[in-house]
Amino acid sequence: MTERTQVIKGTIRILFVSTLIFAILFVVSCDNGNDPEPELYPLPGIYTFNKAILQTTLELPGIPIPISSGTDITDEMAGGLLAEAPCDDSANGAVELKESKELFFTCIGESNEAKAGTWSINGDTTELSLNMASPPLPSALKLTVEDLVINESTNIIGGSILNFPLTPDLIAGFLQGYGLSQAQIDAIIAGLPPATLVNVDIEFQKVTQ
Repeated sequence: MTERTQVIKGTIRILFVSTLIFAILFVVSCDNGNDPEPELYPLPGIYTFNKAILQTTLELPGIPIPISSGTDITDEMAGGLLAEAPCDDSANGAVELKESKELFFTCIGESNEAKAGTWSINGDTTELSLNMASPPLPSALKLTVEDLVINESTNIIGGSILNFPLTPDLIAGFLQGYGLSQAQIDAIIAGLPPATLVNVDIEFQKVTQ
């Protein structure tokens, strides 16, 4: 075999191997491109109210020390949001996001429920909107949970609600811990507007699928 023939055969061998490698890489890249999209977290289900932390400092007339940002207002928020749940035991109150995008007040361990409005989620799963209807609420209320965080391992979802309308009754609830008499509390809330807008960080705990 001449030296020229050996060179030609060597060149052909290199071209064959290179072509084979490119073909394998092409097939692998095509397979990766066809990988199924990861499944989105299934939001429909029943949720209890887990946590609410005030993110606005409230300076109210008659209180020398303002109610500071970072105050835990979980009990007051839960009582306010779930006040219209038709439960025999108020401790069983929860909300249900149905597959149909309907929003219901429901009662864990009870058969009672009442339609409360609708819900929606934006395309990139960062905003959850709860459109509370009137009735059952005294007036319609849209709550948008922004910067939504979903913890799939704990089934806790949470985020921030901007400009949540705190009613005088809700404010009265957490004034109880400030050493004020009921007469003082009544005098304070009497001078408040129908709603005081605050920012709140909240969490809901999913208890059923």
